[in-house]
Amino acid sequence: MSDGRAALAGVRVLEASATRAGRVAGMLLADLGADVARAVLPASGDGADASTLAEEPDEAGLPGALWSDRGKRVARMSRDDVARLAGGADVLLVDQTPARLAALGLDAASLAHPGLCHVWLPPYGEHGPWREVAEDPLLLAGLGGVAARNPATWDCPVAPVTATTTHLHGALGAAAAVAALVGRRRDGGRGHAVTVSGLHAAAAQLGMMTQVGHDQPVIRGSRTGKGVPFWRIYQTGDGRWLYLAALVPEIFFRALDAMDRMDVLVLPGVDGDWNKIQVYDVGGRLVADELEIEFRKRPLAEWLDLFAAADVPCAPIATRAEWAVRDIVEANRALVRRDHPTLGPVTMPGFPVHLTRAPAAPGGFPVAEDLPPGGEIWPDTPARAVVPPAARQDGGRSLPLTGLRVVDLSSYLAGPLIGELLADWGADVVKVEPPDGDPFRVFPMSVLVASQHKRALALDVAAPGGADVLLRLLRDADLFVENMRPGRMEKLGLAAERVLAANPDLVRCSVSAYGHASEYADAPGFDPVFQALSGLADAQGGAGDPVLTPIPLNDTGTGVLGALAALAALYARDRDGAGDRLYLSLANTATYLQSPEFTEYAGRPRPPCGGTDHPGPSAGHRYYRCADGWLGVAAVTESRVADLLAALGLDPPATAPPADTAPPADTAADPVADAVAAALAGRAVRDAAAALAARGIPAVPAILGDDHVTDPHLVANGFTHVIADPRYGRFDVVHRYGAWRHGAGRPPARVVLVGHDTRQVLAEAGYPADEVEALLTARVVTDIDLRDVPDGTPYGPPAPPAARRAGG
Repeated sequence: MSDGRAALAGVRVLEASATRAGRVAGMLLADLGADVARAVLPASGDGADASTLAEEPDEAGLPGALWSDRGKRVARMSRDDVARLAGGADVLLVDQTPARLAALGLDAASLAHPGLCHVWLPPYGEHGPWREVAEDPLLLAGLGGVAARNPATWDCPVAPVTATTTHLHGALGAAAAVAALVGRRRDGGRGHAVTVSGLHAAAAQLGMMTQVGHDQPVIRGSRTGKGVPFWRIYQTGDGRWLYLAALVPEIFFRALDAMDRMDVLVLPGVDGDWNKIQVYDVGGRLVADELEIEFRKRPLAEWLDLFAAADVPCAPIATRAEWAVRDIVEANRALVRRDHPTLGPVTMPGFPVHLTRAPAAPGGFPVAEDLPPGGEIWPDTPARAVVPPAARQDGGRSLPLTGLRVVDLSSYLAGPLIGELLADWGADVVKVEPPDGDPFRVFPMSVLVASQHKRALALDVAAPGGADVLLRLLRDADLFVENMRPGRMEKLGLAAERVLAANPDLVRCSVSAYGHASEYADAPGFDPVFQALSGLADAQGGAGDPVLTPIPLNDTGTGVLGALAALAALYARDRDGAGDRLYLSLANTATYLQSPEFTEYAGRPRPPCGGTDHPGPSAGHRYYRCADGWLGVAAVTESRVADLLAALGLDPPATAPPADTAPPADTAADPVADAVAAALAGRAVRDAAAALAARGIPAVPAILGDDHVTDPHLVANGFTHVIADPRYGRFDVVHRYGAWRHGAGRPPARVVLVGHDTRQVLAEAGYPADEVEALLTARVVTDIDLRDVPDGTPYGPPAPPAARRAGG
């Protein structure tokens, strides 16, 4: 039960936002109980140019704004008001481009408020040629490489039909804000400053798909949307579609056994080799072709029953309307209802994570007001106690989560990403996995990304004494992350009462597929199951076949939302002295990522949908092929479309082109789109973007393939870095999930092998050397032989973690 006090109660947030991501970040903090005041800055005047505010097509009365401004106080303010009021805030959220932020004087260097946590969410990063372009989800998907990973019939960017990367950006920014608050309490009251760009969100979303080998290639899946046989869509005998999500060999073999088709494993060209099955153009196509025939022999309902009995994750393709009324959504309280003064009842997604002690409470709809001259929004703001830098242990140079201790017992991706994100921001995270490794290790490059800043302990929790080892680790931990199915922890001797007895202050984060409250709580599920069920695949496919992206949208979204909720619970624990139990699921994340589309009221506009090789929702808002690459254009109003045509020397159309909110149409047959495509086909991307920028039209390149490693803009923003693997050589992988102004204390990035740090972790937990050897002899724990690792490589144990700071 809630104690009546929200996790962020008493936290004052000043949100000077101009983009969707900034507004989403503020909304999530408001849901968690923060007092969020949104400053509506003038579009011109006060020394700011006319483009200070990005063009917002989802203004009041449209779904995006109804959802992202709930629970806030909204006031019209000047930039001087914001600079003055920031002195009374705990967090300042800003999201303008670098030059616009500097012109407003709201950058971290210009605000002399030592206790303020400054969170900056620029759309496309701090550096590079496209840093000043106005925010747009389609442009971010193009520049960040998301559009290049969506299924296509040829090598082209494909526009997502919902702004999942932007919504992830908002959640990542909110998580950084709470991390800064946690760090401020541990740092004696001095604030932290961080930059979390849209590119950081794209890195989080694409992390498992962006590895590029220096010494050997990384095998890529097919972009056709068909995919490998164990991870793809099939049409059943009644014409319905089913997604088979048998990610690892054990699950796929169960599926084949249930189908009575184990014979496909020994087809000539497959030869029982799992590695051949993973490559579509080698053995994968052979197996998939056989299974396509097999799936057409039975109707959808029979396949669902068959796989449910075999404990194989799968799902039918459904619509958003069907998902909204599912018992899964109702059981997890994924939707809330609020009454709007003019629109009437509005249904929208609630906060996607359940905090047991202090559940989040989405607020109502604000009304914009004028701030009186010299007025205050927090009139009785108490003075903050700020410890001088010289009096603190580290001079304030460390990352905000330095000293935080996390035990990560989760597997696959959603849970591990929580720990990796916290480790990237300074926490000491110990990955606990079985002696034979996390099942996800069949994809070693993905595990590399999800664990590059962690330490690793190989522990057989089910062995005699295994649970006791884990409890000993939890005794000194702040956060425990697990994704066990219901009842499994109890069978292992880790009932909630025993865990709490070991550490009453522990925050425990439980990750699941369908949520712990529904009848499906014990059912297995992976990311594409929820793309299928939630209507995303149906919407992306439009009038054609369903389209599921290989990007793990729901896994990565759950990881970021889990980090946000865990940090909020830790902040509340440090304030109240009590831990919490959090429940999060891929099911709720699937609803959150499509929040504007799931915001319903009488007369709402129809959400856009896609189609095969979907270029974008309208002629002015889509991807175009240029002479040397692809360009994303965001002319989202009639006047901007007119400017676009003028910039390209084209005559205006006889009738106005359709806007983004019009019913979906085939943009390939749109005469305006055809004319723009012809005009851009012979121009270089950079030249075309410069010409459009001169007319005030946002445009950026759309990155394809592995160009994210060499693209000048992404390189300037540190999108990837190189890590060496003792088995496979050097790889470029995504770098980080935020740039902290003072960034000392990040654990070294490295490949983490099974049992990499077993001895060190056990010694820190208080085990003497002879007991460690006894545990190793009994195979309760295992380690790696570091003598087999070449000298001079960073595979050995890292330096011991920093000691917990005062106030922790």
